[in-house]
Amino acid sequence: MTKLDRTSLILGRYINQQTLMTELHIGYDTLKTLHLNGLEVIMIGRQHLYDLEDVKNIFNQLKNDSSD
Repeated sequence: MTKLDRTSLILGRYINQQTLMTELHIGYDTLKTLHLNGLEVIMIGRQHLYDLEDVKNIFNQLKNDSSD
């Protein structure tokens, strides 16, 4: 069986939407909530890319808000 060479789904410090949702085990509704809390998306064509640092910062912000 030949393994196809694909481009990485994690491009440096950016991750695409499908991979983000799969890795974090979240659905689209949760992703919309993250958008409402300030998560920014970079759209290149049909790709929705997220900065991993932004994702980490949003989760830290939500964690700090819930512990107050």
